[in-house]
Amino acid sequence: MLKRLILMVSVGMLVSSLAMTAHSADVRKIKPGDLRQAPNVVQTPEKIDTGHIQRPRPDLTITAMQLYPANPKKGDTVRFTAKVINMGLVTSAASQGGIRVGGESRPQLFPVPALAPNAVHTITRYHHMVQPGNFRVAFIADANGALAESNENNNEKFTDFRVKDILPDLTLINPWVEPVNPTINDQIRVTATLNNIGDMPAGSFKIGVRIGGESQPKIMGSVGHLDVTTPQSQQYVVSRLWNTSRPGKYVVEFFVDVDDDVKEHNEHNNAIKMSITVGP
Repeated sequence: MLKRLILMVSVGMLVSSLAMTAHSADVRKIKPGDLRQAPNVVQTPEKIDTGHIQRPRPDLTITAMQLYPANPKKGDTVRFTAKVINMGLVTSAASQGGIRVGGESRPQLFPVPALAPNAVHTITRYHHMVQPGNFRVAFIADANGALAESNENNNEKFTDFRVKDILPDLTLINPWVEPVNPTINDQIRVTATLNNIGDMPAGSFKIGVRIGGESQPKIMGSVGHLDVTTPQSQQYVVSRLWNTSRPGKYVVEFFVDVDDDVKEHNEHNNAIKMSITVGP
C-alpha cells in the first residue's frame, strides 16, 4: 500500500514537472526578447540651402505719364510728369528718376525717396520746345541702375507727341447765293467767308471762284493780311457775280490762297463747294 502511494506521488510529481517544462517552453516562444523587432528608424530633417532662396526685392516702374499742354506748339514750355511706383514686395532705397526729351543722350535726373510697396512719387520736368516736329519723351525709374530689383526690364516707358509749328491755316465757310432761287439771266452773286483757324496772321494771298465746268477759278482779288479768326474779327469774303442763259444745276467752288503763297498747317482745306439750281 505504501509503495503504491509512493508510486502515485512520484508519477504526479513527474506530470507536474513535465507540465511546468512545457509551460516554460511556451513562455519562451512569446517572450519579447525572442521576437524579431523592426529597427527603430529616426528620420533626419532635410537640410535647406538658404543661400539659394530668392529674397523679396523692390520693383520700380513708371505709370501715369502726362504732358501739358497736350498739343503743344512751337515755343511752348511743356510740363512732363509721371509717377514712379514700387510694384515689389519690399521697400526700395532712395533712387533717381529720369526724364529724357527728344534726341537727348542722357535723361535729366530727379530724386526719388525710399518707396514702400505700392507707394508712388511724382517726377516733373519743364522743357521749352523751340522746334516743331515729332518727339518722344521717356520716363525712367532707377535711372542710374543703383537698385537690385525683381524686374530690371520695366524701368523705362515713353510716349510720343507732336509739336505744331506756328502757322496760319486758311479756310472758307458759310457759302451762299443771292437770290436764293435764281433763274436764267438773273445777276447771281455767290459768296463765302474767309477764315484763318491757324496760330498767326496770314500774309498776302489770292482768292477765286470757279463755276460749272470752268477749268480754272476766276481770280477775284487778293487779301494782304488776315488775322486769326475770333468772334470779334472783321470778316472778309470772296464773291462773284455771274449769270447764265441755261437753267440747270451748277457746282460753285470757292478758293483761298489760290497760288499757295502762304505756308499753312493744312494745305488741303483751301476750297469749299456748294450746288445751286438755276430755274428757267
